[in-house]
Amino acid sequence: MQLQDRVAIVTGSAQGIGRAIAKKLASGGARVLATDIQGEKVARVAEEIGEAGGIALPFGADVSNAVEVDQMVKLALDTYGQIDILVNNAGGSGNIGLDHIEDISEELWDQIVDGNLKSAFLCCRGVVPHMKSKRSGKIVNFSSMTARGTFGPRGTSAVRLPYAGAKSGIIGFTAQLAKDLGEFNINVNAVMPGFVLTEPGARVADRFTALSSEEQEHQRTSIPLGRPGEPHEVAAVVAFLVSDEASYVSGAVIPVSGGL
Repeated sequence: MQLQDRVAIVTGSAQGIGRAIAKKLASGGARVLATDIQGEKVARVAEEIGEAGGIALPFGADVSNAVEVDQMVKLALDTYGQIDILVNNAGGSGNIGLDHIEDISEELWDQIVDGNLKSAFLCCRGVVPHMKSKRSGKIVNFSSMTARGTFGPRGTSAVRLPYAGAKSGIIGFTAQLAKDLGEFNINVNAVMPGFVLTEPGARVADRFTALSSEEQEHQRTSIPLGRPGEPHEVAAVVAFLVSDEASYVSGAVIPVSGGL
């Protein structure tokens, strides 16, 4: 993977999959703007990249907020002079577990949909004019296997219904944007992670640890490969999609799910 002279924005990069992606792209030579609502944590990720010999700038931002997204894009252009890659990893399913539609408030619905779907729209809207002007760019959006619906004991997705709706929306958004931007030589793809066990202290890991031993075993055995994924395995797929090797891949939605 050769990403020298490329500039990448990676949202949701304070921990877990986003952290792994930021590090992977930086290790390939990209200059990274690492963005997350958790400003202190993402600053530490940028430090880790620098300690490993890479180049990264942290930026604390809520990417469901249009003003903050505009500030993020401006910072990338002012600092690096270009934007070649956008990875829309930010999102999540909330902090509490709710199974029933009647328990989900409109406010909570909006929060989760905005964090997963609106954020991708805002970030794409922010970077696409620059990518169009130079007639090149790579965009990777994040869906989820939850977009297909899940059943059984509560796992690592807290409020599954709006999360599934938003991640399904990402699939259609990616397909249409790929068609709209093809004439500008901009590749738009998405990945669909399954159950990926992130580092201790991250929400997914904490939710998994809080499950009973029987529920944990159910999670494992429901995966054909018999184990959770790891963040670096998702990062490797993203790195391929933003590389020159994937120059003819656009509009694809790639499961990274252990065979689900």
